[in-house]
Amino acid sequence: MTVPIKAIEGVELDLIEGCLIAAARVVDETAKFKLSWDRFVRLKAAAESVKETAAVHLLDAGGYDGALALFLPNFKIDVIDPATTGGSVLAIPCDEASYDAVLAIDVLEHIEPEKRSQALTEFARVAKTHIILNYPCSNSKSAQELMLKLTNNALISEHVHWDLPDSDLIIKEMSRRGFRATVRPHSSLAVWLGQFVTLNLAPESAAELNKHLIENYSDEPFSQALYHLVICERES
Repeated sequence: MTVPIKAIEGVELDLIEGCLIAAARVVDETAKFKLSWDRFVRLKAAAESVKETAAVHLLDAGGYDGALALFLPNFKIDVIDPATTGGSVLAIPCDEASYDAVLAIDVLEHIEPEKRSQALTEFARVAKTHIILNYPCSNSKSAQELMLKLTNNALISEHVHWDLPDSDLIIKEMSRRGFRATVRPHSSLAVWLGQFVTLNLAPESAAELNKHLIENYSDEPFSQALYHLVICERES
């Protein structure tokens, strides 16, 4: 399976025999500063929310290269992803409550809408206490359409043609699964527009730009948020 993003070199994935899941091992924590700005801010936000919980053992569902581990180097993090481990978030090969928390960072929008409930059910099945989701805000649709027109990026195509997750519906779905959910908008849609165009149309300039943005604008205030971070806690 081909994914149109470059895997980070600071994490190695050690496949766990027989279960299509890999343990993430950080070999260079500074590699996180080589991420694109948009990956950096969403992983940073998710990692900060994990630190607010008592979770120690995490499943990075759809985590591709395991870059989340760069932000949580002292946590035990496993990864399942069709491109890197061969596993699917729609059928996680684990027992119930195998992980303290399950994270799905920019994953739901890349699952066909009719299968998203199945993914949420799987996350709820294997998570003891928390599920943390991140995805682009649904009201960024016009910006997503512009990015597709300008870049023809395959991932943005899925944002546009499959529609983005609706946070009100996500909250209701998680409530039915026994979780109380809160939504945290974050990161600047305006910064993303310029950053993403550069990343796709002027890749020779992207590394320097992303480094500057990460160092100076990873907490930039916004008039319109790029992402929704949804923190779901199991109700007792």
